[in-house]
Amino acid sequence: MRSSALCLVLAGCMPHIGRGPVPVQVAAEPVQVVELPTPGAPNLYLQAVLDAGSAYDPTGQEGLAALTIRSMIEAGAGERTGQQVRDALFEAGTSFQTVVDREYASIRLTCHRDHAQLCLDLFTDVLTAPRFRDEDVKRLGEQDLNYVTAGLMADEEALGEELFHATLYEAHPYGHPVAGRAGVLPLLDAADTQRFWSTHIRRSSVTVGIAGEWDADWRTALDTELLALGTGPAPKLLLPAPNAPTGRGLVVADTSTGVTGFHLGHPLDVDRNHPDWPALTVAMTAFGAHRQSFGRLYQRIRQERGLNYGDYAYAEPFVQRGWASLPEQGVRRHDNHFSIWIRPTSDDNGAFALKLAIAELELLVDEGLTQEEFDDTVAYLSRHTRLEATDPGRKLAYALDAEVSDTPDVLDYLPRVLETLTLAQVNAAIAEHIHPKTLWIVGVSGEAQALADSLIEEAPTPIVYADVKPDATQSERDTEISESSLELDPKQVFVLSADGAFR
Repeated sequence: MRSSALCLVLAGCMPHIGRGPVPVQVAAEPVQVVELPTPGAPNLYLQAVLDAGSAYDPTGQEGLAALTIRSMIEAGAGERTGQQVRDALFEAGTSFQTVVDREYASIRLTCHRDHAQLCLDLFTDVLTAPRFRDEDVKRLGEQDLNYVTAGLMADEEALGEELFHATLYEAHPYGHPVAGRAGVLPLLDAADTQRFWSTHIRRSSVTVGIAGEWDADWRTALDTELLALGTGPAPKLLLPAPNAPTGRGLVVADTSTGVTGFHLGHPLDVDRNHPDWPALTVAMTAFGAHRQSFGRLYQRIRQERGLNYGDYAYAEPFVQRGWASLPEQGVRRHDNHFSIWIRPTSDDNGAFALKLAIAELELLVDEGLTQEEFDDTVAYLSRHTRLEATDPGRKLAYALDAEVSDTPDVLDYLPRVLETLTLAQVNAAIAEHIHPKTLWIVGVSGEAQALADSLIEEAPTPIVYADVKPDATQSERDTEISESSLELDPKQVFVLSADGAFR
């Protein structure tokens, strides 16, 4: 998308390309439907992925996409009020699920086959005929406002992740919380959500998926109802380059809590179509699998030193699925990044934990994985990947991810590629794509200024043990880490107040 201007300049030099479908043809095209038939399945799964994530928020209306998606369900649809939608779902023993990320929004509904017609009506009404009742829209907006103010201030881990995105994607459509900014949310109203829906939720920007068992009449009715969506092209997303650091930059937000945690990383020009994506997935799983205890980071920081609850690394944006440790779908992005999450430790140990994590990252890049780490991780991923989708609905969500982002379906692709992947390929990919010397380090700390000062001054930052008694080897390593320098770029060090960060 970034090359569109260049393409216009060079158009006269290009070979002739057909102009594509004329507007009448485009208007007549139905919504794309991905089918995953599952004969005998007791449930029917309906899902829609919309090109309408928070990156499409107009400037000055940050939060409008998320508010619109929630309002499509909770502010009523078709002939039903919001309460009537909830009552109908309750009687059917089900509910809508929404996932709004930076580029895509997902709406999902699972119901028993006995309620297939009701769920078809509710699902298509939400997409094609939302009511946007003003009182409901205002109520939902107040909930979003509470999240980006009191909610984030009460959750230093979520706050740190949002600040990391704001730093890495400064002046970029990904750079604000999905829920929006506190200063503009009170200004959004039902007319704004109606306008966003009519502009962005069109046949060309909606991909629907169905899984389970259905009959021909039901399938025909689905296509017919979806024709009520608007025709013509939806707005396209223009993405500038992320805010890549030139060295190691540090942003620390001061909070009232007595803990310090970090998110750090850099842009990554690798997606699921890139030949090195499987190798980096193996590398980051071995280095810091999400909420697993076998990763190097977990072992060095949590297991050996007892500094926090866990430490993880990611080769692509990761959103946890509810209370499970599995990844959520609908989180595909064109601009990718590598990141490390250091969960909160005491303020006294924050600087040490950060230095240790970066030292381990440097070791990973310099030496790579061992053969044992590689073998164990490949075996783990080969088994675990298929366990990420044990029902037709979750398999459908993966299939839709692949369809809308034009990338392989991970459930099939990753286990197959792992069969031929080698340790040499993984270690070469680490060295090629991971850059410990150019990182954005974003911290949330109860002692933000003192933390920044100690890291800039390159002062020793010794570990303070609680319940662990290190042996001689670990003590020697601790001293080495404590006295090491992060070599921060002073021009890229910022201390700010967490309160009002997303105003």
